[in-house]
Amino acid sequence: MTINTAKKVFSKEEISSAEKFYAFLEKKKLITFVPEHFAEKIMKELSKTGAGSIGNYSMCSFRTKGTGTFLPGKMAEPFYGSKNKLSHENEIKLEMECNVSDLNEAINSLLKHHPYEEAVYEIYTFMKREKTPSGFCISLKKRLRYSELFRRMNRGIDEDFENGRDSFKKIVITDTDVTDTVTESAKFTGSDCLLYISKSIYKLYKL
Repeated sequence: MTINTAKKVFSKEEISSAEKFYAFLEKKKLITFVPEHFAEKIMKELSKTGAGSIGNYSMCSFRTKGTGTFLPGKMAEPFYGSKNKLSHENEIKLEMECNVSDLNEAINSLLKHHPYEEAVYEIYTFMKREKTPSGFCISLKKRLRYSELFRRMNRGIDEDFENGRDSFKKIVITDTDVTDTVTESAKFTGSDCLLYISKSIYKLYKL
């Protein structure tokens, strides 16, 4: 969409500033600890599941050398070390990002190919901004009442907006489908609300 879409509702004189609005996607970081000479194999196997793919690049990983310790119990079958004896092993902390949809397959692959009887891994959630903007974030010079906005949209007052704050000053405007990802991303901007505009369709969402 272009800034002209916002001008369907707000005049140029009302707008203090406008910046591109980007949605943020939830991603996962899969971290595991492996013997040094197994790091390459594990990285390649995880890559087959989609882990480590960033844009036009694949097999993306980060590695940190360290020392792992473990004491195998009497029922253990250790890959390294001996039962009832503390072991110190040179290991690699291997980190790869993946999509939420690929996470289970990546873990299955890790458990299948990891040499240790008990594979150690960690999962973290992080956000990543999309490359293409999804709209604009508009700041107004003065607060505008929701009743006035609904009038401009040729709609009656929505009951969800009758209670609480009755005016706004910052708003995200988008023409993309309003998903949970989009609304959560809009909250990052500090906006009061989100307005979906597509042709003659207007939908307003509280943030």
